[in-house]
Amino acid sequence: MSLINQKVSEALRNYAPSEITLGEMRDSAVLALIAEWESEQFMVLQVRTQTVAHHKGEISFPGGARDATDKNLRDTALRETNEEMGIDPESIEILGALNDCQTYVSGYRIRPFVGLMVAERETELSFQKAEREVRDVLVLPLETMMSPEVRIWHPVSRDGEMVPTRAYLVPNDGEEYLIWGATARILTNLFAIIDQVERRELDEEGSKNLELFA
Repeated sequence: MSLINQKVSEALRNYAPSEITLGEMRDSAVLALIAEWESEQFMVLQVRTQTVAHHKGEISFPGGARDATDKNLRDTALRETNEEMGIDPESIEILGALNDCQTYVSGYRIRPFVGLMVAERETELSFQKAEREVRDVLVLPLETMMSPEVRIWHPVSRDGEMVPTRAYLVPNDGEEYLIWGATARILTNLFAIIDQVERRELDEEGSKNLELFA
C-alpha cells in the first residue's frame, strides 16, 4: 500500500515546518527516507555502531552535521545519506521538510527532510553501509510503523525529570526495534501529516507530546 501518494506528497511540499533558533547548537540534517518497491513502501533507518561519538547503538535516520561545503541543509541530508548508506542523491526525490528538533545530549539542531526513492530492482534495497558508523540498515514496512499497535511511551530525562515521550516498538523478522528520542519525534511529525491527509486515526497524544521538546 502506498501511503506516500500524490495527496501526501503535495501536503509535504506545502507543509510549513517550525524552526528552532540555532543559538549554541550545531547545525545538522537528517533524511526520513521512504523506499518504494512494487507498490509497497518502507522506512529506511539505521542502527548506529558503538564507535560513533553520540547515540551509540540507537536507531536513527541517515544524517549528520552540516559541512562547510554544503550549500544548504538539504545538501547535508543527501550527502550524509550517500556517505552512510551509499545511496545516489539523484535517486532521491525530496518531498519537503519537517519541524526542526534538537538533541539534548549531543547539542544538535536537526532539520529533517522527507525523501522518496522508487526502486526498480529489489537489490536496490540492499544498501552499502559505512561500517564505522552503521551497524545495520533497517528496511521496515511503513504500514507497520504507522500502526497504533507499535506506539509506546518511553521515559526520557528533560530538565531533571523523567518525561514520557512517544516511541515505537516495531516488530520485523522476529525481532523488535525500539525507536525513540529525536528519531521518534520526527516520525510522529511525519505520521501526523499522513494520517491527517488520509483521514486515518490520529496519534493526538503523541503529537501533543512533541510540544514538550520543541
